[in-house]
Amino acid sequence: MKSDDEKLRELFEVDERPILSRTIRKAKTLSIMRSIIISLMIIVVAGFVFLGSNSTALNIISNRKKNSLIDWYNIAMPNAYVGYCQVNDGITVGEINYSRFRFLGSKPIKDGDFTESYTYVPLINNKEEIYNGIDNYLLKTKDELTKKIAGYNKSGKHIMEFYHPLERFENYSNDFEKLNEIDNNKLAEMSLSFDKPYSLEEVKAMIPKEVTLNWYWVDTYDPKELNYRVLDEYRVYGMKAIDRDGEASDPSQKFIDTIVKHKNSEDNNHIYEKIYNTLSGGNGEIKKDDLKIIGVVVSGDVKSLKTLKEKEFIKAATLGAVADKY
Repeated sequence: MKSDDEKLRELFEVDERPILSRTIRKAKTLSIMRSIIISLMIIVVAGFVFLGSNSTALNIISNRKKNSLIDWYNIAMPNAYVGYCQVNDGITVGEINYSRFRFLGSKPIKDGDFTESYTYVPLINNKEEIYNGIDNYLLKTKDELTKKIAGYNKSGKHIMEFYHPLERFENYSNDFEKLNEIDNNKLAEMSLSFDKPYSLEEVKAMIPKEVTLNWYWVDTYDPKELNYRVLDEYRVYGMKAIDRDGEASDPSQKFIDTIVKHKNSEDNNHIYEKIYNTLSGGNGEIKKDDLKIIGVVVSGDVKSLKTLKEKEFIKAATLGAVADKY
């Protein structure tokens, strides 16, 4: 039988174990919540840091890509210019969407829309459409059923052809006859392949004043590499005779500077390096006199272009873009 003291102690005794258990659970909950909050803060901060770094990296790459694209048009792409550019950056990758245009006389016409992608992640495939030429063609195939449209670009323009004067071909393009089938109110461009190399000044004097001289085809070929094939406009290199505003210019220094700038890079499968080595001839320097012109691209109204028909220095002529004068 319990004594009065024991009964009194039991009456006022408090069980501390439930209170301790609740305290421990509360402490654990607070610890978990604190860990979650800290983790979320770290994720948010890391996210902002990543997005900032991603934006900075892509901005640097896009500027470099855009400048490289413009440089490429300085030595290639006859009578074609980079127009409006829209840069779209994503996560680790981005795209430059741009329009291309060309001049027919003094009139600019659109020549299609194109995309160049870029990334700072080496494992992601980075397209190089403009340099390998694939994106320029409406269709590229040897299938005889589609051969009729294989010679057009994605905007529906006929792709111009070029014939090197050191090679001999069974047939030469002579599209002057086609001019008779085109309305005199139309504008057109034509590639002219010469019978031999000429200097820049000689070419300027050879082309009639009423015809717009758009582009010079420079002989950048090692004679050992010539293989009796006709080159299309995406496989030739040279200088633009007019700038992006349609004004006449002397592009020789820009052409040389662009080649020197990229000659030690891997841009465009070392095309810059090959051109530099050919034009410098092992002398370590390209001079204006080293630039031999073996063809041009000209444009204007149909009547003006017909004045070139009987010029003896023209070995071949290919029609390119055609558009309304107004």
